[in-house]
Amino acid sequence: MYAREMNNRDTQLAAIPIDFVVKQGLQEHTEVKRRPYSTLIRTWAKDQGQAELGEEIASRLKTSKEPERLKDVRNLPNSVAPKYRTGDKAELLVKIIRDIDVQMKNDSNWKWSLVMKVMLDEGMLVTNIPNKFDRLICSMIPGKGIDTVRKNGDYSILQDLRSWRSWIDDSEIDSDEVINRIVCEDIYDRFKPLIS
Repeated sequence: MYAREMNNRDTQLAAIPIDFVVKQGLQEHTEVKRRPYSTLIRTWAKDQGQAELGEEIASRLKTSKEPERLKDVRNLPNSVAPKYRTGDKAELLVKIIRDIDVQMKNDSNWKWSLVMKVMLDEGMLVTNIPNKFDRLICSMIPGKGIDTVRKNGDYSILQDLRSWRSWIDDSEIDSDEVINRIVCEDIYDRFKPLIS
């Protein structure tokens, strides 16, 4: 009898609005204390088939201790080559990176390590340190969690002194390298409007 009474009460209580969860989370002052709120939002959004929106909403709960987001997309950090760091080129670079992030969610062959390889080979980056690249990419994409970029792909490819353009195109010799080369060609195509 008690269980039935409880179920009736449960159905009488209205669903908790996401704005309420965000408001409650913002009352906490540390990332650790806010984490359950952002996890709840992400989990609910994923359950509802709106994971990307959930990430966007949960990102409102980031504390100021998180890596600093771009205040002005027209001024990028100094890990980016000077000619791509400011103005319209900086804005276009951020747009391309955000488009690549969307593609990455839909194609498991796309890796941030390959994006970094193309950007290094094309002279768009001035450092080959994955941690700095991670911070750069996370600063460009709202809600992108720190370390997610650094852990996405095999960064040992950066030690390969050959350009991605010189990678093998014969799958009988090395099928992994062929796939990486094809993905790098697609990544380069995304960057073409910026480079040319």
